Amino acid sequence: MIKNYLKTSFRNLYRHKDYTLINVLGLGIGLATCMLILLWALDESKYDRFHDKSEHIYSVLINNTYPDGEIKTHGATPSILAEAIEQEVPEVEKVSRTSMNEKLLLKHGETSFLENGIYAEPALFEIFSFPILKGAIESLKGNQNTIAISEKLAEKLFGDKDPIGMAVQTTQQHQFQVGSVFADIPAQSSIQFDFVLPFEVFLAENPWSHHWQSGGTRTYVALHPDSDVAEANLKFSTLVSKNCSACTSTPFLFQYSRTRLYSKFENGQEAGGKIEKVVLFCLIGLIILAMACINFTNLATARASTRGREVGVRKVIGSRRSGLILQFLSESVILSFMALVISLLLVNFLLPYFSEVTGKKITWKDLDYLFLAGAGLLTLACGLMAGAYPAFFLSSFKPISILKGGNAPMLTGARLRKSLVVIQLAASVTLIIGSLAVYSQLDYITKKDLGYEKENVIIIDPDQEVLSSPEVFKQELLDFQGIQRAGFVGSDILTIPIITDEVTWTGKPEGSTTFFKLLRCDQDFLPTLGIPMVAGRNFPSEQSQTPSYLLNKKAIDMMGINAEEAIGMELDVWNGKGQVIGVTEDFHNNSLREDIEPMVYMYSTDVGFHYYIKTRAGYTMEECLAHIEKTLKKLSPDHPFEYSFLDEAFEREYQMEKVLGKLSLGFTVVALLIVCLGLFGLSSFAAAKRVKEMGIRKVFGASPGQLWALLCKDFALLTSVGLLIGLPIAWYMAKAYLSGFAYHATLGIEVYLYTVMGLLGIALLTVTFQSLKAALINPVDSLRDE
Repeated sequence: MIKNYLKTSFRNLYRHKDYTLINVLGLGIGLATCMLILLWALDESKYDRFHDKSEHIYSVLINNTYPDGEIKTHGATPSILAEAIEQEVPEVEKVSRTSMNEKLLLKHGETSFLENGIYAEPALFEIFSFPILKGAIESLKGNQNTIAISEKLAEKLFGDKDPIGMAVQTTQQHQFQVGSVFADIPAQSSIQFDFVLPFEVFLAENPWSHHWQSGGTRTYVALHPDSDVAEANLKFSTLVSKNCSACTSTPFLFQYSRTRLYSKFENGQEAGGKIEKVVLFCLIGLIILAMACINFTNLATARASTRGREVGVRKVIGSRRSGLILQFLSESVILSFMALVISLLLVNFLLPYFSEVTGKKITWKDLDYLFLAGAGLLTLACGLMAGAYPAFFLSSFKPISILKGGNAPMLTGARLRKSLVVIQLAASVTLIIGSLAVYSQLDYITKKDLGYEKENVIIIDPDQEVLSSPEVFKQELLDFQGIQRAGFVGSDILTIPIITDEVTWTGKPEGSTTFFKLLRCDQDFLPTLGIPMVAGRNFPSEQSQTPSYLLNKKAIDMMGINAEEAIGMELDVWNGKGQVIGVTEDFHNNSLREDIEPMVYMYSTDVGFHYYIKTRAGYTMEECLAHIEKTLKKLSPDHPFEYSFLDEAFEREYQMEKVLGKLSLGFTVVALLIVCLGLFGLSSFAAAKRVKEMGIRKVFGASPGQLWALLCKDFALLTSVGLLIGLPIAWYMAKAYLSGFAYHATLGIEVYLYTVMGLLGIALLTVTFQSLKAALINPVDSLRDE
């Protein structure tokens, strides 16, 4: 019996090829889109969960409370906090300190590489599951001459040789011996490094890190499995205040496996993070799948309403209701699994492109059995839901009433189909407006005047040999006409990391807390990037013993003074008391998501790591890079030549927006394709159902244009209702997205008008083919056919 049902189902599907093709394509595209998004979301959710003790690993974060009550959260902890943790928090099983990530030159013989690494304690490898492949990690403890390196770095430095005991020289001319080799850090790890140096070396080189008000290290702990986290947190909260009465910071535990998705804090409280984008993408995927299921259901009910006579005949010759239900459900489920096959083929085809767009390496290996089982169950559910209406309602009617009256009105399901089409169209307009909002913001970011010139600027990170003789280096660079200027800057200007409230000036209100960005630079930095002066002068080429400072306009506005009053004002910052000698125009010293912040420029030629080099028009970038490399090799032969471009670095800051833009565009195209497939299928059904009506109208003199307008009227009305529902939702979501940027684009009324006109046009073009086809049929053929 089952074999007979399946055979009949395949015959029915084959007989109605257009219906089958539209349904399979629509649902297949929806399932493929949902699968790709789920693969991306699963990859994000797996970050830092591969550690054996992931449930018990915590980062120690700090809440700093300022006089005005503002709380800022960060992960930079005092290095001596670890000692207090070991003594006063028995819930902690292991604790390890690490430095911030550093890029150092590692050299063995004539081979040298710039690598990313950290200073850390051996307990790091007991807390985290980073396997040791060779040697013993304990060699780091109390031994300032040992280095641990990754398997990849060992191969780069030593080839096939056994690395244990081999000598490695670092940037600071320190000599280390390889004591252990660890497995390469997985891509799904928030902490990344290729070498580990003893933490004792870091402490010896950075004496400032030995007091409670420092913050240049990170602290990780593993709690005992049976520990009470709340109790441990209470003990953590008093560790700093017990040992430092002047400190206003409070440490707390934050589960390490949540770092990737929940790293945003506002006023000391967790406030989301990347999880918001994961949820957004998953929601979009579900919306697209729902739109595909709507098509599937609509076409299934539409076609089923024409099969009343078939049901009546089957009942007359003895078919039971259960058999009819099974027949309709089997057809629907077969269609669903045909769509699943199409979706898997699409995923296989699109996976490389999707990985490139999202910056991930997602492969078929990520499709585990649980994922495939979920896809199968989802497909089965789609088939059963779509087939439920025709199966249970059609099979319930008496054969005599169906055979006498044809298709009963109750079987048409017209209201259901119209409602579902309206939902589809509302979702489509929301996706279109959302996609336009993302692209408008990307275009705004690209064209925004940042307050500095980012084109044709090369960034290099020289070593100490170059920084110790900056004037020689600059002169060598400027000997080539292709190099216009070269300026030193201590940190990345796109996200200046140094923020302090330890800035005092004459007239500063007592008890006020104002945060300033601090930027170390030399006298050539401002001219290199074309940042103009508002008042006063730039740093002189030769500094006096008394330090001098520059302020940006935002800083003097915050101080409540004008540019003329600022010149000569005494300022006390980290370099000591000195005078303000100049005021610069503001430039965006942070992401466009945030406002421009007050900033103090401090003179420096060697504290930091960037040279910005401006090239001159008329010279190729290859010529300029060759000269820079030659100059660097002359001063520092062992240092590898690495460079980047300021405009490309700026674009990388908004990589997530670019990914969001590309994906939203892709999702919008998919949504429109699904809507068009659905409208095409429904218009085919509507035209076929009214073919006799069209014939009669033509006999009475109706023109093809009038018949086309009659058939399109219903779909135009449905589209209009969908737009009216979707536009307010789209406006609200676009506004919410753009408001996340301090500087953002504005969506004008024309964007909404073009969207309305475009969607109406697409809908009408989709139904026009079937409508004209029905309108042009010879009435003789349509009226004589029973």
